Amino acid sequence: MSVPAHGLRALLPVGFDAVVDVLRNDKHASGIYFAVLNTRPRVAVAVGEEFYLMSFNRISAFIVVIEGEGVTELRVITHTYPALSDLGASRSYAWEILSAVIGRLGVRPVNVVDVDYMDSSKSSQLGS
Repeated sequence: MSVPAHGLRALLPVGFDAVVDVLRNDKHASGIYFAVLNTRPRVAVAVGEEFYLMSFNRISAFIVVIEGEGVTELRVITHTYPALSDLGASRSYAWEILSAVIGRLGVRPVNVVDVDYMDSSKSSQLGS
């Protein structure tokens, strides 16, 4: 069954700390939860939400930042609930988060993966 969810993955040619700093200061990306886990490679997790008038609903965002060699991986999953359709609002929110990050950092993302109607069967499209 298709759900109003969207997934994005992008490799950013900047350090982990720079991406984390941008997300930490973005209330729509991390206003509910934010943590940098004590792991190697380093991983940060953020949860945020925003109200979208076009869907007349709040959309949640789950964000994972993974430290890589020479790049930082950013994964964004957005979801509108309850809704049978969100008129593309979950996709707009995911891209809004990615655009805010790259705009603040002044970088261009590499290898962007864009997954419509995200569900667990499509998780591998965002990477392992």
